[in-house]
Amino acid sequence: MPLAQSKRSSGECDLSEWSIESHKRELLLALLAYLYLQQEMNAERVVAALDPRARSSTKRALPNAINKLIAPKPGDLELMEHGDEDEQEKARNRIQVSIEHRDGHLFQYLSWVAARLASPTSILTPPHVRQADKGFDGFIIDLDDAQKKVVRVVLCEDKASQAPRSLITRSVWKEISAICEGDREDEVHSSLNTLLKAVPGLSEEELEDAVDTIFWEKIRHFRVSVATGEDQRGNSDFALLFSGFEDVALGPLESRVGGILPFADVRAGLAELAQDLIRKLQEIGSVTGDSDV
Repeated sequence: MPLAQSKRSSGECDLSEWSIESHKRELLLALLAYLYLQQEMNAERVVAALDPRARSSTKRALPNAINKLIAPKPGDLELMEHGDEDEQEKARNRIQVSIEHRDGHLFQYLSWVAARLASPTSILTPPHVRQADKGFDGFIIDLDDAQKKVVRVVLCEDKASQAPRSLITRSVWKEISAICEGDREDEVHSSLNTLLKAVPGLSEEELEDAVDTIFWEKIRHFRVSVATGEDQRGNSDFALLFSGFEDVALGPLESRVGGILPFADVRAGLAELAQDLIRKLQEIGSVTGDSDV
């Protein structure tokens, strides 16, 4: 697998640590590139060890995908060097935000890969197209053998941070608490309806029953995934980062899933991955004739 997942001990959740396998890095880059190009079926083919189809993209698909991976923007770097004091301060702030958005967005794609490898038969929402989209970062849905009844739905939160503990306690636990208290059921309903409409053979009544089951039978799970630095490991293989998970999401341990992707330095690691991914996108574009960027 291009993204290895190893179980770690935790009393709060079903925790795993992820690692990018160096000898399969090119495979991971291809998978991510197809996701950035909105070619989810080609990404699925890569996961299944099948040859992807050579598909031409729209004129802007490739440059748009590459632009999402560029941070900081050249204009802000220019202002940092030649702008006045006010321009430099504004550029500095934009640079920080652009790097955070690029890294968070890229990690959503990595998290999708981890979810697909861990749950090969599940229904997954694709990663957000836009950076810094509001709402949940994704859903994982499992149906019964007859493909009529939802037996598990996992709401996913993905974060890339140099200081993940404060982000989790300040933001993620708040989001999960709001969901558990029913404050955002309309958003969940809307997203799940859209996702389940793509399931072949599911009637309108079965779709309604499937969504209702999620709330009445309490089969809702949560998955919190974090990219961070090795300096956050501590003595517990990152388990302390998830302290409090059980308090905000009641239920058996298996209803709470945690994932960690550590880098020596999270910003440097994701920046390097972004550069490699730009190269892979350009390679794919050269094959399909879309590389005039």
